[in-house]
Amino acid sequence: MLVRALRLRHRGVKLDPSVLRATAPLEGLLRLDASRYQGRDGRGRTVCLLMPVGGSVQPLVEMFSARLVRIEARGILISGEEDEWDRKRRTSFRQTLWAWPLPPPIQDEGPRASKGSREVLRLLEAIDALGVTAD
Repeated sequence: MLVRALRLRHRGVKLDPSVLRATAPLEGLLRLDASRYQGRDGRGRTVCLLMPVGGSVQPLVEMFSARLVRIEARGILISGEEDEWDRKRRTSFRQTLWAWPLPPPIQDEGPRASKGSREVLRLLEAIDALGVTAD
């Protein structure tokens, strides 16, 4: 699902609402999937990925032990653990992601739209030719 999302934590600490308002939301494809290792790697059975739209293979957000906390009309709330790597040392922090869906992109109908535009122009020209005025 195409969404805009905000990380609600930084290194496990809740962000202040004023900081969240100033933060630009991330935009990407949100997926909540079963882990490839089915929890045998100690990272939980569910993974949440926010992938960039451009086709990059590096996720914007990757959370392990993810769980869907809330679904509302305004969006969804997902929590889990986000890893930070320093060479070979992994540190996990709690993370919460608030995501809201984007409307689907408007697709141009191509030739059909231009045909309609020509018909409207012809109709307007025919009305002008009649000399009818709207009072």
